[in-house]
Amino acid sequence: MTIILGLDIGGANTKVVLINIKSKEIIECFSYIKYFPFWEKNITEISEMLEKVVKNLVENNKYKFNSINYFAITITAELSDAFQTKREGIQTILNALEKIFEKEKLRFITNKCKFIDFSMAKSDYSSVAAANWASTALFLGNFESTCILIDAGSTTIDIIPILNSIPVPQGKDDISRLINHELIYTGGLRATIPSITHHVPYNSKIVRISFEKFALISDVHRILNHITEEQYINNTADNRSKSLEDCYARLSRVICMDIETISKEELDLIANSIYQKQLEIITLEIKIFIDNLTKRYKEFNDNIKFVITGLSADFLIKKPLQDLGFTNIINYEEITKIPDNVSSSAFAVAGALYNQIEQYKKENER
Repeated sequence: MTIILGLDIGGANTKVVLINIKSKEIIECFSYIKYFPFWEKNITEISEMLEKVVKNLVENNKYKFNSINYFAITITAELSDAFQTKREGIQTILNALEKIFEKEKLRFITNKCKFIDFSMAKSDYSSVAAANWASTALFLGNFESTCILIDAGSTTIDIIPILNSIPVPQGKDDISRLINHELIYTGGLRATIPSITHHVPYNSKIVRISFEKFALISDVHRILNHITEEQYINNTADNRSKSLEDCYARLSRVICMDIETISKEELDLIANSIYQKQLEIITLEIKIFIDNLTKRYKEFNDNIKFVITGLSADFLIKKPLQDLGFTNIINYEEITKIPDNVSSSAFAVAGALYNQIEQYKKENER
């Protein structure tokens, strides 16, 4: 029996899971997500947050902290503007982890799809920066040998081709993945409206919007009933509530109006227009990615299987794939049997570590 705690430390959300595995079968698993905007916090709060969410998850499910065999970790928070550089971000987070966990039990996924220990992560910070895509794809590779994984979260969308159970992206870090259309910087919650469109329809005219941060895409998806109030886990643009009334109020300000001067029906049209623009962005990025991929690997030319996951998968990924003519679409959770799509990256880093440990044992037994 192996108990692994998986941590996905993002700039906005930290996801933590606890899995108890025996003979490749998950006996028990639990998850938790914490909205923790690094850019609003100070350094001392990082270790406090990590300790609190981990201990709560462990103790609330009647496990003991010292019974955990490994802590599998992936980090993307280094890009937050809380830090001047990615090096500073990784080192700060590693220092926070060192304060509350046994270093000997820490394992970090790298952009080379390998796990390394704490000392190696310290000495090679760039290898562990923004490598969450690697663990999600590695874990899936145990179930699907050839497919395209699309992970659509609150902030970004990852596109990772998997061939012979191994991730084969062209990019390894954020910039190379952006260049190769393997990272799309839009998501289901935190995208600003001007990052998606500069114009919306109003009163039979097309209006250029304001460039203030009056509303977020989470307001749009709440209005369109793509997310619930509980799934709206990020802060709102005006620090008011996440009720539909306040979502409408924020969206009205995008064209310098308010809920006393514009109807909800008109705001519904604006919300749907913004959503369609977001789908257009994603559809184009996926098309360019597929065109490039099929030139590299003939295995992806016929009946491509897409595996989708993440908070935004159902309303941001399915339609673009269907519009592009793809029908072989399945949920990550169905294949891997993990319990939810919101924490899939944390489940994956824990599961990927377990599989590498088992593989290492087999190799040593030969």
